[in-house]
Amino acid sequence: MSETLRVVLVSALPVVPGYFLGFYWFRFLLTPRSKRCHGLFALYCLVVLTAKPIVDYYWQLTVGGRWVAILTGVLMAVTLPVMLLLCFREDWRRKMFLLFPFVCIQSVFIMPVIIGMLRGGLPLQPAWQGGFLVASAVTCWLAGLVSDRLQRLVEKLPAPVYTALAAASPLVNLLFNLDQARESLATNSRLEVAVLLTWRLVVEGVLLTLLFFWLLRRQARQTVAIAAAREAMHQRAVEAQQRSLTALRALRRDHRQSLERVQQLLEAGQRDKALDAVRELTRHTAPAARRYADNPVADVSLADAARRCEEAGVTLTVQGSLPRDCTLPPVDLASLLYNLLSNGVTAAAAGPRPGWVTARFVTAAGRLCLTVENSAPARPARRRGAGHGFGQKILREITARYDGSYTLAVENGRARAVAMVCLPEEKEEEAHD
Repeated sequence: MSETLRVVLVSALPVVPGYFLGFYWFRFLLTPRSKRCHGLFALYCLVVLTAKPIVDYYWQLTVGGRWVAILTGVLMAVTLPVMLLLCFREDWRRKMFLLFPFVCIQSVFIMPVIIGMLRGGLPLQPAWQGGFLVASAVTCWLAGLVSDRLQRLVEKLPAPVYTALAAASPLVNLLFNLDQARESLATNSRLEVAVLLTWRLVVEGVLLTLLFFWLLRRQARQTVAIAAAREAMHQRAVEAQQRSLTALRALRRDHRQSLERVQQLLEAGQRDKALDAVRELTRHTAPAARRYADNPVADVSLADAARRCEEAGVTLTVQGSLPRDCTLPPVDLASLLYNLLSNGVTAAAAGPRPGWVTARFVTAAGRLCLTVENSAPARPARRRGAGHGFGQKILREITARYDGSYTLAVENGRARAVAMVCLPEEKEEEAHD
């Protein structure tokens, strides 16, 4: 074995575990498909990330290994996305999106250590080798923490945006490696390339950080707006219940007074007047409060919608009914009904006369389908302002939570919103509010 190769191996092999962590950390961010896939990914990381420091240090020591180092870097950028797709079970978008943020952030954190090692020359001192392993573990943990949090925020973006970002992540990673290869061709030193690329990594890290905080701020604003919308929904339900209770109390008081008068007439021997009083009572008694559904949550929501329709001069029609034993948690059921009906009543009130809203309930095969059709303006105006625009998001979140779907179609002055969910097998008592 030549002296050059011996120096390279003595320097590279002790730091292989640190390089290995750089890819293997995806194991803590994703779930392997099986133990065999886990072993395959670990073997891939071991082989590729053993070769990486060897070729890098060989290039650092001799100019002759530059092309091998360049090809190794490009090969890693191409094969890593493939291995993530093959070995892990998550949605492909999660696997692909995590790639570039994690690699970029971890590279930013570890680059000062790599530059220090290269400046120290070969062979590497044991202190540098041990420090690199510790630095790799710490930087991988920090990069994984930030990347996972960023991933959770990105998942809340609209599906097309999330898909586009996921598809762009491995491409950006490959472009960065190709740019690194271009820089490598212009210099003979691995150290010079590392220094030249450091500022680019820092810029990309800053951009990712800004994206992180922008998404965090956007999520916080949406969370507050959605909470406000749900609070308004609950407030309307409470007000509807309070109005019903007040009406029932007034009806009971009137009945009691009328019955007391009938009793007084009977005690006075005025039977004819008592009979007339009974007839008058039955003739003018207010009709019983209408029940729209056996389910109390649906009944309150529909009663509130009926009140709003009456105020807006819109006709409400209810087809079908929701059974009392519906297993959808009451909070989610109320959110579905409130947002579907609220959107329908608002659109019908702004549309041509006569306005109308039709709510339809269908329960079959363990699924609940809620359909709201309504008249709508020919050119719906887009609402702006605080609290607007989140009804659609709430509906999509709830239907997705129960493996369902939400669709909205508006055509020729007619809107049709359909929300379908899979009903849980048992009631989720913890969801009761």
